[in-house]
Amino acid sequence: MKRLTAWVEAGLKQLLFVLMLLIAVSVIWQVISRYVFGDPATWPDEVARFSMIWVALLGGVYVYAQDKHLAVTILPERWAGSVRGHLLQMTFHVLVALLGVLAIAGGASVATTNFVNGQLSSVLNINMGYVYVAVPVTGALLVLYAICFIVERWRSACALKEVRNGY
Repeated sequence: MKRLTAWVEAGLKQLLFVLMLLIAVSVIWQVISRYVFGDPATWPDEVARFSMIWVALLGGVYVYAQDKHLAVTILPERWAGSVRGHLLQMTFHVLVALLGVLAIAGGASVATTNFVNGQLSSVLNINMGYVYVAVPVTGALLVLYAICFIVERWRSACALKEVRNGY
């Protein structure tokens, strides 16, 4: 499981780099076309907007995978190293997994509807399903990482309990 998550994390990192580069290039081109050529291009706005949607969602997964997300840490710090602390962390990761399942279900529904109905973006003329598929992809990755974190916390809590019980 560690190998899979490491592979996914490396892929996420590279994809986020490419998407951020795409945002930067499209915005720079928009500025150049407007102020240098006097004829603003219409496509960079949509490219930047759609890329930003993917970056925001996948960036959240990447930060969660790194365990560097925003969090209120009063109880986890107070209960660190205890079974109660591990159970609290497991509860958090179960909630994240549930959020991921909701994102998969809702996002897949919206993306499928857009693929079937053929809603196109106004400038790039791409199917909006490609933009909305970011939601179920994000949900699936959240579930993957949440399961890994839950298993890791469970093992830590069991090991801690065995040590306390003298096994």
